[in-house]
Amino acid sequence: MESLRVKIFGEEYALLVDNKALTQSAAKRVQELMRSFKNEAPELSSHKYSVLAAIHLAEQNVELENRLASLLSEIERLSNLIESTTEIHN
Repeated sequence: MESLRVKIFGEEYALLVDNKALTQSAAKRVQELMRSFKNEAPELSSHKYSVLAAIHLAEQNVELENRLASLLSEIERLSNLIESTTEIHN
């Protein structure tokens, strides 16, 4: 684990991370999302921007998990098809 300091929306956070580049990229994405939400609704608190960013990122994560599950299912189906086709021709 490495220590890393990131600044998001004016707040500095001291973190222990496995991958500095990944965490910096994630922090940058959170910062960009919060700025985007602030541009759309400047009257909200920074806490609400952070919750909106968390929900947005969680939705993306769920979509990617669903897509991954679907792709793994398709890979298994195709693998079984190849196996059965190979058995027929042998």
